[in-house]
Amino acid sequence: MLVVDHITKSSFNDTDSFLFENVSLSVQATEWISIIGPSGTGKTTLLNCIAGINQIDGGTIELDGFPVHNLTESQKSDIRRLQIGFIFQDFKLLPYYSVLENVVLPLSKDKKSDQIRKKAVHLLNQVGINKSYYNRLPSGLSGGEKQRVAIARALINDPKLIICDEPTGNLDNDNKKQVLQILTELKQKGHAIIVVTHDDEVAYEGDRLYELKNNSLSEVVKVL
Repeated sequence: MLVVDHITKSSFNDTDSFLFENVSLSVQATEWISIIGPSGTGKTTLLNCIAGINQIDGGTIELDGFPVHNLTESQKSDIRRLQIGFIFQDFKLLPYYSVLENVVLPLSKDKKSDQIRKKAVHLLNQVGINKSYYNRLPSGLSGGEKQRVAIARALINDPKLIICDEPTGNLDNDNKKQVLQILTELKQKGHAIIVVTHDDEVAYEGDRLYELKNNSLSEVVKVL
């Protein structure tokens, strides 16, 4: 599914030093990979490199055989829009779009509006958002509701790979458990999942655990 092979990324303000180097990682369908590490070590940048948002300085990244690192910006955008779902700590919902409009947005130009609307409604129901919320703006939602809407949006393109950057960081314990349950179900349905987190409970839900520290990524043996 995803193969990251010895990638290197220089620091943003110093091309002579590296944020990380020689990072390798593979993720298969139905597999959940967790990544931990101190703040500032480049975890979010690593996710952005995998998705083609940030350019790498060396190495290769392939998603289902496509060399993401060598694609044009337009091709990378299509890969993100059609094959990758993002879930962020701060939700990144558009403030002046309704719940339903936020969910349909990634595919709004690809399918008829009635088809994509039906799919969005189905996904919102799956994550526990009922129709009384569809016309609300994000400002009218709780943190847990915003995250569930963000998950529905991430799934609208039926992505092969789901990338999560601190997906439970702004949630209380009950909402965190709901999000973890949703992610577990998605993994069981065949999605590949990468989760960056500072929360040990979230990290240990993964099949494999990695730590990004001192410019390198290494696998960590989970202690049960």
